[in-house]
Amino acid sequence: MKFHITTLFVLFGTVLSTSFSFANQTSVTNTISQAQSTQQSVEKSLNIQHSQSSENKWTEWGLTQTEWLRYEELKKGARGIWSPNLDPLTMLGVEARSDNERKHYAELLAKKEYQRVEKEFAFQIAYNQVFERLYPNQLPFRMDDSGQPTSAINRVIYFTRTDCEPCIDNLKRLQEYIQNYPLDIYVVDSMQNDETIRNWALKNNIDIAKVRARQITLNHDSGYWLKYAKGKMPAAFKIKGDGEWQSLVY
Repeated sequence: MKFHITTLFVLFGTVLSTSFSFANQTSVTNTISQAQSTQQSVEKSLNIQHSQSSENKWTEWGLTQTEWLRYEELKKGARGIWSPNLDPLTMLGVEARSDNERKHYAELLAKKEYQRVEKEFAFQIAYNQVFERLYPNQLPFRMDDSGQPTSAINRVIYFTRTDCEPCIDNLKRLQEYIQNYPLDIYVVDSMQNDETIRNWALKNNIDIAKVRARQITLNHDSGYWLKYAKGKMPAAFKIKGDGEWQSLVY
C-alpha cells in the first residue's frame, strides 16, 4: 500500500514538474516570438519612414529618384569636394550633361529661389510689424510732442507706388547713391496689405538679407507721403540731425 502511494506521489510529481517545465518553455517561446514580432514591426516602420524621408528629399526639390541618385553620386566625386555645400539643383545644373538639362535645372532653381524669398519676405514683414508693436521706440519714425519724426536720423526715406514703372530704375539709382545708408521704403498704395508689399519687393529684387538686417525696411505709408513729398512720386528724403527732411537729388 505504501509502495503504491509512494509511486503515485512520484508519478504526480513527475507530471507536475513536466507540466511546469512545458509551461515555462511555452512562456519563453511566446515571449521570444512576441519580441521578434515587435522588432520586425519596428524595423518595418523604420524602413517605411526612411523610404518616405528619402522620397521627400527629392520631391521637395522637384526631382525624380534618378536625378536624386545622380546628385548623391556627384557629392561623392570632385564636385562634392570643390563645392560641398551646393544645393541639389545647383550641383545638378553645374554638372549638366546637355543644354536642355542645364536649362531644366536652372528653371527649377529659379522657381525654388522665388518661393524661398517670398516666404522670407512674408516672415520679415510679419516680424517688422511685431517688432514695431513690441518696441515702438525702435521704429524708423518716432514722433515727438510736436508730431515730428525724431528717430529716423541718418536714414533715407523713400516713397513709391506699386504701379510706378519709372520708380524701378529710380530706386536702383538711389541705392547706388546712398550705398550703405539704411533705407526705409514706404509703399503708398499698399492699402495696408502685406502681400502687396511682398509682391512689390519681389518684383524689384529687394535684397532679403538687408531686410533681415533692417538695413532696408518695408512699410505701409500712413500719410507721410502727402505731408512731406507733396504728391511727388517717387520721392526720397534724408532726415537731418535737427529733424528736418532734406530732399535727395541723385
